[in-house]
Amino acid sequence: MGKEIPLEIRFRAEELYVVDGLTYEQVAEATGVSDSQLKRWGAESGWGERKREYRESLSSIRRDTVILRQRLIEKALNSLDPQSVYAVARLEAVANKAVSGVEPVQTLPADNRVIKTPEDAVMALGDVIEKKLNTMLTQPGGISLSAVKEIKQAVELVEKMREKYADAEGKALKKGGLSDEVANDIRAKILGL
Repeated sequence: MGKEIPLEIRFRAEELYVVDGLTYEQVAEATGVSDSQLKRWGAESGWGERKREYRESLSSIRRDTVILRQRLIEKALNSLDPQSVYAVARLEAVANKAVSGVEPVQTLPADNRVIKTPEDAVMALGDVIEKKLNTMLTQPGGISLSAVKEIKQAVELVEKMREKYADAEGKALKKGGLSDEVANDIRAKILGL
């Protein structure tokens, strides 16, 4: 009879197979346990079924998260409530951190602006988009498809907010943030529109 394998190694092997999605051969290489032993453990403990359940659950969580994000964005677009817009911004920051692994930098606007009205939110968002775009353009290595899509969505959000909160004469808000010229420049240079 061979050497007894510690229980911790068996648990680690199961985790590598079920959670990390490695093959038996890859788990054998990582743990030093033979393929045949791993397959016996897998058959005894139902690793294959656990792996399938884990993958289905992970897929369901991702799908539900995307649906949640979509619904929150739609709510923010429809209401333009500053709290809803802020909630979407925070959720997107968390999602971007999950993808990139980089924690977003939290700073106050340089003018320590207080956002009390939807119009204030429009102007603040425009300023933030412009700053982000300037940062992207000065650091071309940081430009990615997801960053361009994010800028595009943000520009569209600001445009919708401007339309909704046009003044009594029907003129769109122009008190700062992205000007039409800057928005058109974004479309031309980055989005190809």
